[in-house]
This record gives sequence, C-alpha cells and structure tokens, in this order.
Amino acid sequence: MFFRNKRILIFIPFIFFSIGITAQNGQSFLQDTFCANQTILVVNQLFSPSNPSGTVIIPGGAYNGADSIIHVDFTFNQPVEITINDTLCTGDTLWAGGKAFHANFPFGQVIVQEGAVNGCDSVIHVDLTFTSTPYDYHVDICEGDTIYINGTAYHAFHTSGTEVISNGLCDSIINVTVNAITPPFSNLVDTLCPDEYYIINGTRYDYDNRSGYEILPNASVTGCDSIVAIDLEFRELWVYIGEDRELIIGDTVCITPLYGLTPLSLQWLPTPPCADSLCLDNCIQPLDPVSFTLLATDVSGCVLRDDIHISISSKSRVYAPNAFNPDASEPNNHFYLSCDMGVVNIKRMFIADRWGELLYDRQNISPNSPLDGWDGYYRGEIMHPDTYIFWAELERIDGSTFIEKGGFSLIR
Repeated sequence: MFFRNKRILIFIPFIFFSIGITAQNGQSFLQDTFCANQTILVVNQLFSPSNPSGTVIIPGGAYNGADSIIHVDFTFNQPVEITINDTLCTGDTLWAGGKAFHANFPFGQVIVQEGAVNGCDSVIHVDLTFTSTPYDYHVDICEGDTIYINGTAYHAFHTSGTEVISNGLCDSIINVTVNAITPPFSNLVDTLCPDEYYIINGTRYDYDNRSGYEILPNASVTGCDSIVAIDLEFRELWVYIGEDRELIIGDTVCITPLYGLTPLSLQWLPTPPCADSLCLDNCIQPLDPVSFTLLATDVSGCVLRDDIHISISSKSRVYAPNAFNPDASEPNNHFYLSCDMGVVNIKRMFIADRWGELLYDRQNISPNSPLDGWDGYYRGEIMHPDTYIFWAELERIDGSTFIEKGGFSLIR
C-alpha cells in the first residue's frame, strides 16, 4: 500500500518550518528536536515544551483512503543560561550579546538569538560589581591652612581637584572639594573707667594702650582662629587730694579734694574729721604719721582713688633772737623763744653770762610769750651790753622734749 506524501506546516515564532511526512502502512513516526521557545503545529495539533508528544490522525490520509496515523515525539531544548558575576574597575565596560554593561548599567539580561551550540537562544544574566567608585571628599579647613591629598596641596587658592590613587587592583578616584573658612571678625568697643583694662590674648589694653588687633587661636565654633579688633574709650575722670606732706608736730593741714567728675559718693580711708557731709574740707593736726585715701565714685560707677601721706618731722621750729635791746619797745625789749604750735611748754630756760654766772632761770613758762622772757635785768640792775648764752628744755604736744641752746647779744 502506498500513501500520498503530505506537506505539514510547522510554526515557530518568527520562523516557519515545512516538514514532509510520508505515511507507510497508514502509520508514521515524527521525531525532532526544537527550542523551548518554539511551538510546532502538526496538521491541526500544537506541540510545545508542555505538550511534546502525541498522536495525530489524518482521516483518509493513506493511499488506500484509510486514516493516516502520525506518532509525534518531539524534544524541546531549554535555552542555555549563562550567569556573569564579576568585579570590574570603575571605567571598565563588559560587552555581552551586543549590550554594554558598565558602572552606570551594572546588571541585566541579554537574549542571544540562536546563540547556543544547539541552535537555540542563549540567555546571559549579568550582575557586575564595580570597585573604586569615585568618592566625593568635602572638607573644611581654616584659611591659611594646607592639607595634602595624594601629595597634592589644597588650600584657599587651590580648593578642588581629582586624585587617582593606585592600589594594585583598581585605582581609587577621589573628587576633592576644600572649603577655606574665613576667620570670623569681631569688634570690641567699650568705654571704661580710667583704671579699668582688658587682657586679650595676653596683651593688656588700658588707658595707655587703647586699640589693636588680636588673633585668637582656635577660638571660633569651627575651630579656626578668630580676629578681634579692640577700640577702647576712657572716661576723662580724675581726683586729687594733694601731694604728700611733711609736718612739724602741732602743725595743722587741710586736705581739700579736687575732682573732675560728678561724685556719687566720697569715701575716706580712714575717715578724717569732716566739716560737711562729703568731707570736702578736712583740717587735721596729726601727732603721728598718717595716710589718707579718697575713693570717689561717679554716676557711671567708676571708682577713682588718690592717696596722701603725711609724715611728722622730729624737729620743731624754734626761733631765738640773736640780739635784743632792753630799752626798746615791746616785744623787742625781752629775750624769749618763738615756737611753732607743736611746742606747748618751756619746762626750763636759763641765761648766763660768758663766765657762767646764772642771770635768769625759770620753769614751765609759755612759749611765744615776751613777758615770760628775760628783760635784761639782774638783781634790779640792767646788764651791760655783752654776749650771753641760753639753754632751754622744751616740751611738745605729744609729751616729748628737746633742748635748744645758743648765744645772743644784749645791746643798748
């Protein structure tokens, strides 16, 4: 028995196959190998990876008019899958199936038509890792400072650049940006009292040194230096209570303060006897050395100070005339001692002639009293013009004593 030859159309996506089948004895066997993405149509039945085999009956398909039976047994090959996991350097490119993979496109899938040795498609899975991704390095530095990166100096006049550092596998790329911080600038402006001052950075700013600039190391919040401009004004205030004085015991001195301010208060140390509430006119008669300090506070709170020291001389002022005339008018007709206010008593005074004869001898007489002096008479007779000597013990206001002696002439 002979069968007619039949032409069978087989459909593969985008590809059409025509397979010739010869039926013998009413039966035929169809075996072939296809790709997994293909679908095969045998007469009126579809065969695919999920339906690779079966029986196809062609009514009246044999030469004798009987049915023709086709036994189908297809093999479907799966796509060949390749996975590429690799580590590349930044800047490298991997080509797979005509597609470029790089740092900006590091993974994906490529289907290569009929790329496998069996004629089927191949699938390439790409998953790449790139080392030495460019690193952005931003750093703040102080103006005037310099940092070195890979041997390159960065500072206020060179603030950016790219550094490539070789490490034996892939290069490291560093994009450098430097921000040079300008030192903060501040002003110190103030009005001070005459004796006030600032110490800044170890420098004293006062009445005699009023302005300047100071660089304070690491003083800003960024850790950089800061600059301070100093400009000081001073209130023109003054107080004066006089120069130091030396007094002879018994003298009186008046201390009158002078000042160039509006006084809110005056404080004396120690407090002298005051003639008014502000102690503006103080007259004292010190027996011992004494010092006074005046603290004057003005309405702005400034405190000014001046000091005076009063010393007491161990000498007293005593005047003895070098001649007197008993026939003259008072007080020049007596020999007497003129003393300062510190001498309160002449405990004893005597007068003798040049041969030592005692002519006058009195005790506890008043200084500065002509009538208590010698009138030039002895035993009721006036003495002849000649040279005479005197000796006196005087007592001061503090109880101390001293001796005065000398010679004088009696004239007529």
